[in-house]
Amino acid sequence: MRIALSILVVLLAGLGVGYAGFGRGDELDDLKIPEVATESGSAHHFDVQAFAKGFNRPTWVGQAPGDDAIWVMELPGRVLRLDGSRRTVALDLSDRVLLGAEQGLLGIAFHPDFATDRRVYLHWSDPKGDTRVAEFRAGRDGRIDPKPLRELLYVDQPEENHNGGQLLFGPDGRLYLGLGDGGGAFDPRRTAQDPDEKLGKILAADLRKPEPAWDVVLTGLRNPWRFSFDAALGELWIGDVGQDEVEEIDRVLPEPDEPPKNLGWSAFEGSERIKGHELDETGELVWPVAQYPHPQGCSVTGGVVYAGSALTGLGRRYVYGDFCAGALWTLEGTPEGRATDVRREQAKVPGLTHIGTTNDGELLFASGNGALYRAVPAGAGAGSGS
Repeated sequence: MRIALSILVVLLAGLGVGYAGFGRGDELDDLKIPEVATESGSAHHFDVQAFAKGFNRPTWVGQAPGDDAIWVMELPGRVLRLDGSRRTVALDLSDRVLLGAEQGLLGIAFHPDFATDRRVYLHWSDPKGDTRVAEFRAGRDGRIDPKPLRELLYVDQPEENHNGGQLLFGPDGRLYLGLGDGGGAFDPRRTAQDPDEKLGKILAADLRKPEPAWDVVLTGLRNPWRFSFDAALGELWIGDVGQDEVEEIDRVLPEPDEPPKNLGWSAFEGSERIKGHELDETGELVWPVAQYPHPQGCSVTGGVVYAGSALTGLGRRYVYGDFCAGALWTLEGTPEGRATDVRREQAKVPGLTHIGTTNDGELLFASGNGALYRAVPAGAGAGSGS
């Protein structure tokens, strides 16, 4: 179990009550919170270098398994493939995508065996603003058939914001999806703490089944725009966008044989208590491992644990940033499941929407200004993305 649970269990045992007893009221104010890492200095582990421009609000960049090309997703509804200097529109769903507020084409994932199994998965806002996830097939030329092979998920969205975004395959072979709380300030419908709601959750589905069901993996999220798995440890690293004060990073080991763990929203924003909001009693409460206040940014973009080899000194550090500030940070995970040594990197990416990787683990960045960047060794002649 994580250290967060150990601290909570000790506290509750000393008070002679069960964890469920802290689901309501001001008792939540008395919970002991483990140390949450904050910025402790600066670093210069890498620079960033623009390598492609002219995209329309790109929100994902990376490679597909077994494919050397760079794939790009644009918020208004296009998927593009960059093969050297050749730029191809692989799919255009703009006539099926509602663009507005935080709506659009939000997530893409490639089948883990994409080299032989050409299936592609997309998450978008339909013309009514509701969540859609569907399975498509790409040809050998990289073009994606616009007719879905099958529809996988529909979720009614009550607002234009907090639609979530991330779609990716986990080490267990399931497809993972992040959904926000449905929008509005301070989760007015209390969906994130409602175990019967899909909103405010991270879900997963086994697509090997003819009719895959979406299981709740984590609860208590506000808007998990981007998250990733650390393949070495099977842990999820999540950037959960905050309300007015705190942006948070969560580090969680999913445990399928236990109730879904709870990241605390809307009873907590980061480690800060929100009065009048209750906490669901069924799952382990997991505190953020790192956070930063809004003067330093306003919308966290979750990243990745670096697993490449080109950037000396960055190995196994988690890289993340902020959409508003363009700032990038790196931190070190501890063996106890927490975080330490949060460093603001010298490099910046304005309008940071996504941190992706190549197939060999090197860092790629998408910017809302229409450019794509790659990380290069510090001092290699590249400058800030600003």
